[in-house]
Amino acid sequence: MSSFRCGFLAPRAWMAGALRVFVLLASLIVAGGVFVSAVHAQDPDSLSVIPDTSGLALDSLQVAADSAAVEVDSLAIVVDTLPRMASGVAPSYANGVWVWGRRALESTIAITLSELVDLVPGVMSLRGGDYGAPVGASAFGVGGGRVRVVWDGFEWVALDGAVPDLSRIGLVGLDEVRVERHPGELLIKIRSMEPTLPEPTTTVHVGTGDLGTNVLRGIFAHPHALGGALTFALDRVDTRGPGLNAAGALSGLSLRYALHWGERGGIVAEVRQLTPKTDLTEFTSNIKRNNWNLRGRWRLAEGLIGEVLWGASSLSRDAIDPVVGLIDARRSQVGLRTSYERGGLWGRGSAHMFSGEGLQDWTSELAGGHSLPQAFSVDGSLRMERWEGVGVSSWRARAVSRALAGVSLFASYEDGTRGAPYVPEFEQYLRSFFPVAPMSPSAVVPLERPAARFTTITGLRAGATLALGSAKVSGARVITESDTFRPLGLPLDRGGPVLDGGKRSGYEFVASVPLPVRGFGVNGSFQAWDQESIYLPKRSWEGATTYHGLFKETGNLEVWGTVGVTGRDSMPLPIFSVEGDPTSELARAPILRYWFAFVQVRVVTVSLFVRWENLTGKPDNFDYPDRLQPRFRTLYGVRWTMNN
Repeated sequence: MSSFRCGFLAPRAWMAGALRVFVLLASLIVAGGVFVSAVHAQDPDSLSVIPDTSGLALDSLQVAADSAAVEVDSLAIVVDTLPRMASGVAPSYANGVWVWGRRALESTIAITLSELVDLVPGVMSLRGGDYGAPVGASAFGVGGGRVRVVWDGFEWVALDGAVPDLSRIGLVGLDEVRVERHPGELLIKIRSMEPTLPEPTTTVHVGTGDLGTNVLRGIFAHPHALGGALTFALDRVDTRGPGLNAAGALSGLSLRYALHWGERGGIVAEVRQLTPKTDLTEFTSNIKRNNWNLRGRWRLAEGLIGEVLWGASSLSRDAIDPVVGLIDARRSQVGLRTSYERGGLWGRGSAHMFSGEGLQDWTSELAGGHSLPQAFSVDGSLRMERWEGVGVSSWRARAVSRALAGVSLFASYEDGTRGAPYVPEFEQYLRSFFPVAPMSPSAVVPLERPAARFTTITGLRAGATLALGSAKVSGARVITESDTFRPLGLPLDRGGPVLDGGKRSGYEFVASVPLPVRGFGVNGSFQAWDQESIYLPKRSWEGATTYHGLFKETGNLEVWGTVGVTGRDSMPLPIFSVEGDPTSELARAPILRYWFAFVQVRVVTVSLFVRWENLTGKPDNFDYPDRLQPRFRTLYGVRWTMNN
C-alpha cells in the first residue's frame, strides 16, 4: 500500500486541496438538493430519510426472487441464484432487528463489521486499538458465549476467544448483514454476495486519509464463468495508527464458486482468508484465519428449502513454535438446515455437529412465527447445546401488535443456559506440557484441563412504538438477570475474572423524526440502567442529523449526509486495574464522547465519500486502558461499480 499511496494518491498538499474542493462540491450539491426539493414538487416516495443508525434503508439492489431476469436485445437472460431461506421476523425496533442490504452497505459510514454493528442502538464495539487490533462487541452487557456470528448458515466459531473477533470480518463481498439484539444474546447474521446481473461486474472502493490510512477493496462477480457463478473479493484497510506509531491492517481474500440447477438449487464452494496485523506488542499479529466451506441448497417443495453444509476453520501458527505440530488448530462443522415460508407463516430448523476441543459437541435450533399484518406477529425459538456430554437449552418468545391510533405494543422474554467456547484455554493447556526452552524439563508446569463453562440468563423487554405520520418514537423496559458476568475472552480481557451475576433493569428510547426541510431528519437513542455493570455503562446515547436526496427522473444523482454524536458513561471491565493483582479494583473505560460526520454523493454508479472521525479531538476515547484510538481522522475516497 505504500507504493500505491506514493504513486497514485499524490503529495499530501494535493490531497488536502482535493479534500477542500470535494467538501465544497459536496456542500454545494447538498445545498442544491435542498433548494431543488423546496422549489420543485416531487413524488413523496422519491426522497426518504435513510438514517445510518437505523439500518432500515431500502435495498433496491437486493434480489428478492430466486432469480433475476434482465431484458437484453429483446432476450431475457436469466441469472440463477440460490433459493432464499426464510430470514425470520421483519427488521424493526420492536423486534430488535436491524438489517443492511447491498445498497445500504454501499452507502454506510462504516467500513468494517464492528463499525457497522456499532450503529445499532445499545450495541457497543469494544476496540483494542486502531485497525488490526482485536475487536469485541456487547449489548445489554452480554459476555462470553453470548455474541454469535452466523455466516451463510455456518457458525463463525470462536478460535481466539469466547466470542468471535470482529476485527477479522470486513464488509466486502456481502449482500446483507442482519443484527438481532436480544436481552441475552447479540446475533449477527451475514449473507454473501452472489452474481445477480447477466454480465460480469466489478466494484472498486478506494480511499485514503490521515494517519496513513488507506482503503482498497475490489469485487469481481461473473454469473457464467467456468460453467458456474464466480465471485472474487479483495479487502484491505491499513493505518499508521494514533501517533503514527501503532500501525495496523486488516486484509481479506474470498473466492466463491457456485453451480446452479435452474431455480431448484445449487452447490457452493467458498474459501476465505482473513488477516489482522498490528504493531502493538501486546497482541499476537499476522495470524491468518482460513475458512473452507461447501454447501448444497435445494427447493424441496413450494416454500420448503433444505441445505446441507460442511465447513472448516483454522488459525495459522508460528512456524518456529515447537508445539505447532502437536496441536490440531482446525475446527470443523457439519450441518443441516431447513426453512419453510408460506404467506405469513415461517419456520426454520438447524442442527450442527462440531469437531475440535474447546467447542460445543453439537447444537440444534428450531424457530418459527406467524404474522398477520392487520393484527399481530408472534415468533419463538428453542436452542439446545451439548458440551462435553452436558446438555443445556434456552428459549425465547416475542409478540408485536399492530398499530392502533398509531400505537403498537411489543414484548419478548427469554430464559436458558448457554456455553462459551474455550479454544485458547485448551491450546494453552496443551502447551503447558512442553518446556518453555529446549532441554528444560524442569520448566514444565502442566495447567489444569479446562472444562466447559455455562451462563444462565433471563431477559424481559417490553414497550411501545408511537407513530405520528413519518415520525416514530419507541420506548422499552428491559430487565436482565444472570448467574455470572463472563469476559469476552479475547486478548483484550483474556484471563479476566468471572464475576457473580445479578439483576439489572433499565429503559431505552429510540426516535426518528423528519424535519420540515425535505430530505432532512433527526434520529437518536438513549439507554439508562439502575446501575452500571460489566460492558454496561449506566447511560449511553447517540443522535444524528441526516440527509438523503434522490434526484433526476433516472435517480442517477443521490446524496447522503450525516452529522452525529455517540457516547456513554464510564463502565467497569472484567480486567484488574493492576495487571496480575486479583486484589486490585476492576479497570474502567473512561467516558466516551465521539462526534462524527459523513457525506457521500453518487452519480450513476460512481460514489464519492468523505468521513470525519472524532471531530472534537477528544483524546481519551478508548474502550480499554491505554488502547488509544485516533484523536482525529479524515478519510475520503471513491466507490465505483462497472459493468464489464
